[in-house]
Amino acid sequence: MVYVKRGILLVVSAAALGAAPLVLAAPASACPYGTVERSAGVCTSGGQAGGPVIPPQAAPPGAVITGGGNEFQRVNGIPCTPENYGTCIALIQSQG
Repeated sequence: MVYVKRGILLVVSAAALGAAPLVLAAPASACPYGTVERSAGVCTSGGQAGGPVIPPQAAPPGAVITGGGNEFQRVNGIPCTPENYGTCIALIQSQG
């Protein structure tokens, strides 16, 4: 009888842990960018207050790479020495 109670407790606990992410998850937005849900399942164009949609700002220009030849290259003014090599790679990859 003890094994049955433990089994039931184990199954109920597993079900509760499995369902927790579904219960606590934030609701997904059904409308694409630039539209607003006016009523259940109906998306209309426009901003949150009904005004025009403002597109996101353009990305800033990429990393500035200078130097070369007989000196270390520099990315945004940081010399790409062995100590700063990771920083240089990160700046180039993030375009900043």
